Amino acid sequence: MKKKNILLFSILILFSSIAWGVDNGVISYKVIERKELGTIKISLDVLVNLVDGRLPNKQELASLSSYLVSKENKHDRSFVLFYLPEMKVGYGAYATAHHNPKMKVNIMEFMLYDYPQYRKFIK
Repeated sequence: MKKKNILLFSILILFSSIAWGVDNGVISYKVIERKELGTIKISLDVLVNLVDGRLPNKQELASLSSYLVSKENKHDRSFVLFYLPEMKVGYGAYATAHHNPKMKVNIMEFMLYDYPQYRKFIK
């Protein structure tokens, strides 16, 4: 009887988190492209939106990158490239996260110069 109650409680928690939009604490995103080379490496191109009218920060991107990589099979190296809306994929990302094997997030504000709508964020 206890196992059945635990199962029902788990299902209830799952459905309530879906209904309330719990997203593992990461910012909103969309994986645009996924490239994989066996267990050697994986590369993800990811679209991220502004967060409350500002650019996503390193901590938010790190959290999202860790979350995305954790959903994948184990690879020696993982690369996540973050693009903002209207940025052209393949022409330079707003930020990168390299898991090689430790994660390092790099924000490249200079990539925003090509996009007038983002110039106001450049320091």
